[in-house]
Amino acid sequence: MTMQPFFDGVLGGVAALFPVVDPIGAVPIFLVLTAEVPKELRHRYAVTIARNVILLLVGALLIGGSLLDFFGVSLAVVRIAGGMVVFHAAWKAMNSDPKLTPVDNQDATQRREQHRDIAFMPMTIPLLSGPGAIAVTVGLAAQTRTAASLPLGLHLIAITVAIGLIGLSIFLALRSSSLLLKLLGASGIQAMSRLLGLFVMAIGVQLILNGLADWLTDLNLA
Repeated sequence: MTMQPFFDGVLGGVAALFPVVDPIGAVPIFLVLTAEVPKELRHRYAVTIARNVILLLVGALLIGGSLLDFFGVSLAVVRIAGGMVVFHAAWKAMNSDPKLTPVDNQDATQRREQHRDIAFMPMTIPLLSGPGAIAVTVGLAAQTRTAASLPLGLHLIAITVAIGLIGLSIFLALRSSSLLLKLLGASGIQAMSRLLGLFVMAIGVQLILNGLADWLTDLNLA
């Protein structure tokens, strides 16, 4: 069997998750949260955050199908709901709204001042692996049922590899955060986040349309 479908699955997973996770857009907030911590601790945060995101998304991938069966939720509903969540996140990005709420920002400031661990809250959740990323991952898990080009196990492995690559991109972005901010500037990172927001919005619309098409097919209306 050719490995092309496997690599296509990996690339598809990366393409779906990268704009939603947006590692580059997390750089300015990471720099603010770690402005007063030693360089070595900042590097440890980068490793821990990447690991947390990988574990969380792989967990969503593995138990996503079981949750769908338990609650009796169809793939069409997951795609529509996930598309709505992703579209909402993209709309906020397009309008330059901060990913963190005022309460999250206040809590993040307190954590920075007290040198508390910010690896899980707010960097992992809600910044990098928030509802949008989890919804896309659950949608990818649901697609394993209908993937005709690969066996179930290989498809799950392909998505897991994609999540691992997303974690690697998070580590590289946060580890080189100071250099990225120096090269792109605050306005450059904001502009790139807006472009990614447009891409995310398109993914959200596509998920909704795919879900509606599947729903109409289930009802024998299409």
